[in-house]
Amino acid sequence: MAWTPGTRVGDYEIVGTLGYGGMGEVYRVRHTISDRIEAMKLLRAGPPSGTRLQEVMDRFVREIRVLATLQHPNIATLHTAFRHDQELVMIMECVEGEDLGRRLPAGLTLQSSLHYTRQVLEALRYAHGRGIVHRDIKPSNIMITPQGEVKLLDFGLALGGPLGGSDQRLTTTGALVGSMHYIAPEQIAGEPHDARSDIYAVGVTLYEMITGRLPFEGTTHLQVIAAHLQHAPAPPSQINAKIPGALSDTTMRALAKSPRDRWQTAEAFLAALDEDGLRSTPAGDVSQVRVTQSGTGYVATPGSPQPTSSHRTESLNEITRQLAEHVGPIAGVLVRRASSSTTNLREMCDALAEEITSPAARQKFLAAVGSHLRISGQY
Repeated sequence: MAWTPGTRVGDYEIVGTLGYGGMGEVYRVRHTISDRIEAMKLLRAGPPSGTRLQEVMDRFVREIRVLATLQHPNIATLHTAFRHDQELVMIMECVEGEDLGRRLPAGLTLQSSLHYTRQVLEALRYAHGRGIVHRDIKPSNIMITPQGEVKLLDFGLALGGPLGGSDQRLTTTGALVGSMHYIAPEQIAGEPHDARSDIYAVGVTLYEMITGRLPFEGTTHLQVIAAHLQHAPAPPSQINAKIPGALSDTTMRALAKSPRDRWQTAEAFLAALDEDGLRSTPAGDVSQVRVTQSGTGYVATPGSPQPTSSHRTESLNEITRQLAEHVGPIAGVLVRRASSSTTNLREMCDALAEEITSPAARQKFLAAVGSHLRISGQY
């Protein structure tokens, strides 16, 4: 049973729920002595069906120990950890804002995309310098504050640091599926991997931000995995002619199949982005191009205007949020795909509902999005 607002956990009081995950729950809490608002990540004693308890415990302890060694402005800070009534609890800074996955459906400017990417790479430069490989870089693990600051989350699959760098076994089936669009080929193949696997994942994320689509897609998990291993994506500049060729080439190098052909370090990737000359591009130039969703796919529009229909954008964000509660991080990909293959929002919601396996959850999703669309006059 989830804890309710007002519940006391040691010196902390539950204020509300921030989210749920495969390993437990995350709550907004108030320290009753300092009055500081923090985030409490809780590992329940009973993991989801089919998940081995020891594996989940190892991942959670690993995250705590790795974060205890990291202090960087672009990495969410660990405050403490303790046990409460047979449950393992982690207290972290409460990052206000939203994860990058929720921002993508509305579109990003090139300027914002580069700003976020640089901060992710700064965090990785710091972590890699301490022998820590994240191994699960993806939009849902990249929080964006209202001030545009990036906070990298979830080091539960990290290698290196206080637990050493030789254990490559913590890529669970669930983690592979949840991150399949961002995972490096060597991780899929079960080969030894290192910091360059994080570089690949950043490359996938940057590609998605600047083009509005993923470099590797498919209708099944196996198709996506095969694309990572065998197919080369279209260069970003072919998808959006306003993307500078240098930026396109920089992104494609990060996506090289072989680690030796990628940027070898986060620092080298950062330097290449700076050399692209986009940091100081005048307002109104290419750095202000916004990639947005339309009924026929993705289009680039000059300047930084609002999407063609603000109501539609709000609805897409709400639909993505509702769908994510039932299918997880892949929701954004499914919404983007359905948006380009259906003619209206109602048809799109019906198509998305088919992606939800549970009939009860499917009806819950349709009821929630139907209510939103009726209120906005789009259903």
